[in-house]
Amino acid sequence: MTVRDPKTSVLQDMSYPFFHRLMDRLGKLGVGLSDDAPAKSSWNDGGLSQKLFDEYDRRMADIKSTSIEATATDLKQRNVLEKGTAIVFASCSQNTMNLQIWLETIFDLDVVMVYEPSQFYEWLFRFADLADLVFVERDSFVGDAPAFGTFMCAANEAYPDCPIVVLSDEFETSSFELVEEDQKFDITLKSPLSQTSIWLAMKAASDIALNGKKVTSSFIMSKASAA
Repeated sequence: MTVRDPKTSVLQDMSYPFFHRLMDRLGKLGVGLSDDAPAKSSWNDGGLSQKLFDEYDRRMADIKSTSIEATATDLKQRNVLEKGTAIVFASCSQNTMNLQIWLETIFDLDVVMVYEPSQFYEWLFRFADLADLVFVERDSFVGDAPAFGTFMCAANEAYPDCPIVVLSDEFETSSFELVEEDQKFDITLKSPLSQTSIWLAMKAASDIALNGKKVTSSFIMSKASAA
């Protein structure tokens, strides 16, 4: 048989109901607060932390595939080009038709071809929020350098985060003498195009889409132009 100290017994008898009344009041207060203000979600609610880490890994890892098929699969699995759309400003030719076919069949992109120069600006701004990738054929400006430069400035403004690819049969195979620090495009391709040059360009464009554009022109991909 356990004998309680009288003083301890009285203290416990007094504190027990007081403690529960206090907890009841705090509980009611907590209910009132929860009605007025939404509860803060914890760091792990819904796997938020894991989603953030996955997004970080997705953006920081470059496209390292070693074949055109592997690159295409990699882009799809990682959802690199989220809108799945490319827009091409060019003249109608076998070269640009090949570009459209390869982008659609190999990389599973929706491709918008704009052939009429008088409609370039209209479609440029119409698709500003709808395209992941922009191709511009410099030769479609028929030697009008000022018009090409003005259009590229507009394209860079309308698509500040999208990779912009310029193609021309006047580009040197492995030289970038025509590419200056302040030019508003990211990748050069020498025409006529090949599947290899498109593959390398898509790898470079995807790295830009994942990691953002760099400040200088050093990111312009020589291999794509040389292919």
